[in-house]
Amino acid sequence: MAHFHSHNHTEHSVNTPVRILYICLAINLIFVAAEAFAGWKSNSTGLLSDAGHNLSDALGLLLSLAAIYLNRSGNRTNQTVSRYITLANGLLLLGAIALIVYESIDKIIHPQEINATAVIAVSSVAIFINGLTAWLLMKGQGDDINIKAAYLHAATDALVSVSVVISGIIISTTGWNMIDPLLSLAISIFIALPTIKLIHTALKTIKNR
Repeated sequence: MAHFHSHNHTEHSVNTPVRILYICLAINLIFVAAEAFAGWKSNSTGLLSDAGHNLSDALGLLLSLAAIYLNRSGNRTNQTVSRYITLANGLLLLGAIALIVYESIDKIIHPQEINATAVIAVSSVAIFINGLTAWLLMKGQGDDINIKAAYLHAATDALVSVSVVISGIIISTTGWNMIDPLLSLAISIFIALPTIKLIHTALKTIKNR
């Protein structure tokens, strides 16, 4: 009887990260749909593009799930494929960071007027959604590189949303629009370091296979 309980507990702990990923995926897809609808109703290209960016995070969560299932299959070929999926996930995140850097530099060269109130409102919701996702993933990541990749996706968005709210407040009080791209650049550099480490780890697991 004691043995059965131990086995059941082990199975539960193994499946917990998968359950967390499913919950996070559902939360993100609902938020993407709501943001896209709000963007469509208000004719806001900013909201629509942000919804598209958040959709890439949902893709990152899907990739993490696929990698976990393939890795647990016991099939050697599937486990090898899972390592390449993990690498692809890391590269997807690096691509998202590169896009943020590009957009930030473009805003520095070509300053834009920003609707601070709308930016603060939407980004505050995004902080809650991405913050909740990152917190759930942080609790369940353990040593799993795939959960770690999903966590970095969510943490990146949460930090970007925080920087957007801070810049929105500064812009509304001082009118200094340049704070928006400068903060985004700082966040990008901060997140790039663990992302590069994740890609390096993924490459090492492929090489040692």
